[in-house]
Amino acid sequence: MGENSAISWTHNTFNPWLGCDKVAPECAKCYISRILGKMGDHKPFGEVWRSKTWGEPEKWERRAVKDCTCKRVFTCSLSDFFHAKADQWRPEAWRLIKRTEHMVYLILTKRAERIEKCLPPDWPYPNAWLGVSSGCGQTLNKMDALRRIPIHPKAVRILSAEPLLEDITKDFRFNLDGFGWVIAGGESGHGEEYLWDHDRDWRTEFHTVGRRTMELWWAENLRDRAQAMNIPFFFKQVTASKPGYGEDALGQMYHEFPEPPMLKWA
Repeated sequence: MGENSAISWTHNTFNPWLGCDKVAPECAKCYISRILGKMGDHKPFGEVWRSKTWGEPEKWERRAVKDCTCKRVFTCSLSDFFHAKADQWRPEAWRLIKRTEHMVYLILTKRAERIEKCLPPDWPYPNAWLGVSSGCGQTLNKMDALRRIPIHPKAVRILSAEPLLEDITKDFRFNLDGFGWVIAGGESGHGEEYLWDHDRDWRTEFHTVGRRTMELWWAENLRDRAQAMNIPFFFKQVTASKPGYGEDALGQMYHEFPEPPMLKWA
């Protein structure tokens, strides 16, 4: 984590806190266990602890000011920005976000119902882009929750359909109104591929091996819906053992970004 992230849709990752809890089907095979499991005495799931990387964004900010650019910062890639166990540190994080205005913080959450009560008094910020992670019908309600949150005119709401577990565009609840960026991709991880069963209790997958298949036509349908509304679409990967594989599987590279709130992307 940090500068020059391997995640193709961001420049850097910033984790003011680490650790999480699984609350949705997309969480079942979460990659953070592979990363945080190697980082010491803490458990990836069940606890949240403060990191030692709070000084990094201000270093990036000074460089961006010098270069006259903006950078995308995936925030809480190893946790959830709106996790209840991080309530004590979030006001400080908001202050950091506000003063590093050349960093565009991409804040994806699975806890959209907590956003409103966790916002700072002087919200909204142009460089805080809120997003929800929804790759199946069971979590499309998160999009509605985010749609109710006011955002700055220069900010966008993000849909991250990653991992994409089924064709969410066929669900009558799917609605991109109010969203300004769509990211999609398949699941990465070890073991054999298998098709996700939406009727099965997703919690039973916590300790099973394998990655869940994403059919390409699911991503194609999502791309088509985004394009019909002139929403930038980013396709990250197919289902594979390693992340980032098959970026051109839809016939070409779809690495589209919304306009930054100032200047240009780095």
